[in-house]
Amino acid sequence: MARDSRADHAGAGDSSLPTDTVKANSRFEAPRQVSVTVRILALCAAVGMALGMTAGGASLRADRDGREGTTRAFLVTRSVLAIHYGEFDADCPAGFDPTVEENFQATLSPAERARILKPENANEYAKHWKDEFITGPGGENVCNNPKSFAGDPRHPAVKGIQSKVAFGLNLDGTADGRATAATCGHAKFEGLNGDAAVDNQLYRAAGCSKRYRGAGENVQPGAGLDPFIIELRGVDNPENDDLVEVGIYSIDDVPIQAQTGGYLPYQTFHASTNPRWRNETKGRIVNGDLVTDVKDVYLRWRIATLGQFGEASENEFRRARLKLHFESNGEVTGLLGGYRPLTNISTSGYCCKATASTANIDCASEYKTLALMADGDPDPETGQCTTISAAQKLVGIPSFLVHGATTIK
Repeated sequence: MARDSRADHAGAGDSSLPTDTVKANSRFEAPRQVSVTVRILALCAAVGMALGMTAGGASLRADRDGREGTTRAFLVTRSVLAIHYGEFDADCPAGFDPTVEENFQATLSPAERARILKPENANEYAKHWKDEFITGPGGENVCNNPKSFAGDPRHPAVKGIQSKVAFGLNLDGTADGRATAATCGHAKFEGLNGDAAVDNQLYRAAGCSKRYRGAGENVQPGAGLDPFIIELRGVDNPENDDLVEVGIYSIDDVPIQAQTGGYLPYQTFHASTNPRWRNETKGRIVNGDLVTDVKDVYLRWRIATLGQFGEASENEFRRARLKLHFESNGEVTGLLGGYRPLTNISTSGYCCKATASTANIDCASEYKTLALMADGDPDPETGQCTTISAAQKLVGIPSFLVHGATTIK
């Protein structure tokens, strides 16, 4: 199948500024338009290479095993839930998943529904679905404690996507999705990115959600990851290399955006000083695609609604792998796949009553669907899987990376 995940992504430069063409001198440095501002940033950063920075431009240095080779760093500026936007009627024959308001209306008889929807009964109607329907007997609501509504039939699980194809990676190592010691049995998808049998149960669960699919790939509330860095060390050949060191790091800096939108390439960043958000593994390049070994990956996730607690939140991908392709414009595109704990997927929404009463999301139905379709890490006592296979589509632009302290004295 064609690599759909590489087909379209926005450029990172600011086309409104004066530009010059930079000639290519390797596969990583194809002709590109770089603004004067970016050229200055790149020149300043290049001076710092001797101080330990690694860059999106070619640099020859020894990696941590003493091997020499090119080192590259890429700022991941785009990371969206890997949803395949196929024919909607075929993918979602029942339409979009119901909202919490629609689930409330489904509990009413035709006569009662007609009565309560009359304008003069608006206050009564709002009180029922925005308060009573989403509140449990202990005062909990469907979004701050969705697990407590597991036995409530008024908040049903949805059928999910009916598509046979998906973006994703073969995470469980099987061709048929049979149960293993680390997974529950499930149906496989035909991969859109080259793999024959891929795991992406999160797409199966959320592929018909208005929240994730309704507004398209550019608007996915809570589905993207904070910008992070991917560093490749010891690259001897960008087409085929049997050993590459790979670092996946959160950053302590805020990326600069161009006036016209998009992040500027060739910025300098500091890898997070939190060891939990510094993930390192090995990989190999086969026919221009980088594939990494399995590694648990943790990345910083700033959640403004949770205050100080939100500053320490994180995205978690268990037994994760990267699959990246080196693009001719110097960027990388690809996928990050892994198993995600069910409460780690929409933590920013699983906080507030307003997520249901204002955003109209039935978190109880959403969580019930995720639990039903979970395919990773079975509970040793119940056998119920506790994580769900998932994938993020990534785009990364050339950048510089500094390891070490963020304060210059």
